[in-house]
Amino acid sequence: MKLLSALLFSLFLLVSCTAENTSSFLSVAVAQEPPTLDVMVNSSVSGRNIAVGNVYERMLSMDDEGNIIPCLASSYALEDDGCTLVMTLRDDVHFHDGSLLDAEDAFTSLNRWLSVYANVRKITGEAEFQAEGECVVIRASSSLVLLPVMLASSPQAAVILPSSAFSSLTPNGLVHDAPGTGPYMISEWISGSYAELSAFSAYWGEKPEIERIRYNFVPDPVTRRLGLESGLYDFIDTVSYDDIASLEADDDTELHQGGENGSIVIVFNKKEGIATDPDFRKAVSFAINRDSLMRSCYGDYGYSLHSDYMEQGPWSVDSSLDPYERENDRKALEHLASSSYDGRKVRILSSNLSNIDKIAITLSSELENIGIDTELMIMDWASFSEKRWDSSSWDIYVSATSSVVLPLEKGYLFNTSPGGFDDAKISSIIDSVATSVSLKEAQDRWTVAQIALWKYIPVIVPGHYSTVYASSSSLHGIDFSDGYNFRHASLD
Repeated sequence: MKLLSALLFSLFLLVSCTAENTSSFLSVAVAQEPPTLDVMVNSSVSGRNIAVGNVYERMLSMDDEGNIIPCLASSYALEDDGCTLVMTLRDDVHFHDGSLLDAEDAFTSLNRWLSVYANVRKITGEAEFQAEGECVVIRASSSLVLLPVMLASSPQAAVILPSSAFSSLTPNGLVHDAPGTGPYMISEWISGSYAELSAFSAYWGEKPEIERIRYNFVPDPVTRRLGLESGLYDFIDTVSYDDIASLEADDDTELHQGGENGSIVIVFNKKEGIATDPDFRKAVSFAINRDSLMRSCYGDYGYSLHSDYMEQGPWSVDSSLDPYERENDRKALEHLASSSYDGRKVRILSSNLSNIDKIAITLSSELENIGIDTELMIMDWASFSEKRWDSSSWDIYVSATSSVVLPLEKGYLFNTSPGGFDDAKISSIIDSVATSVSLKEAQDRWTVAQIALWKYIPVIVPGHYSTVYASSSSLHGIDFSDGYNFRHASLD
């Protein structure tokens, strides 16, 4: 049946493309090429911006006000006191290869998501998704009240692929070249150069106005800015603060700054080495000047200072409750003297992506000022991502994390993350957030967990960044609710 559907669908596409006589083209410059478009496994921001919502879609999504709305599901409901989630599948959705979306595709995709996304298991336990007619259902022994939020927002995106896509994974266990259901198809991918998307004429929802989008991989921020100013690009991401004044003065460009797009994190190695010592971590926390760290990367533009692990919103906790947030050299030296630090080099690992290495360099200088000898290890993003899994090779790493909707999506709070997490009591509090029977209860439990984390210091959040984008003044209707996308955009 799926084969017949695909054959008929191919004929429909041929007729549709023959009848098309208009075209619009958008050129975008992005800072990073995604390592893969298997966004269910790899949560790179560039991969999500290109693929999620454009090429691949979820059962549920979020509107620009943060409300959960149906996407590939026509409706959803929590039943049995919140222990059962029922999602009814749309009956008019085609994959890009012409096959019809069915319940098997949905529950197979979602069960794979459960297998690779350990954090969501704290909500679902051992429960699995299954098909019941045209519905996809999961029944758990505890509340699933937070599961719709995870399905709609998780960094490891719960996208729906054909069930056949999981039968032939790459040697690394990744899905390769799978069709999606979104408004765009991948038409071309030139590694190291660009990825191009083209509009999917049989898309089930609102058709995009822009027919083709080319995402050019341009790591250098100056090259991105010059390309925008010259008209080579219509949109650029991750504007350097050095380029803001120039773009502000250009009447043909427009700057865009969202809210808190994510956090800078100073992550301690809790598995081995000097950073396993709580007094050493307290010494570091008192030694640093958070404003200096953030300013070194973002200048006067695009950051806020608070040590709350979550970005501003319903999960925020008053950072004045953090006992180690304020710079205090005297207390830093007291804790350093009480620690097991013996003059060894403290290895600070970071990447040169988006100038994050500037924060690592400033951190190194501030630690040297209180007598901590440091060794900087700055590398490209791919090498950094691999290196941090080797706990014997670093003591502190500095990175950026994108904003999330739930604390449970902060990967560094779990023992499976680089650096680990070894406090059973705090882990128990975090786990209790997942099984809350209401959003209010979950938020109250997170407040308790955040205060405990500030005292334990597995991670220091010196501040939160607001990514700055820029576009041609002829580009309108960009959606910044989740990164950026152009599904409702238009060009003059």
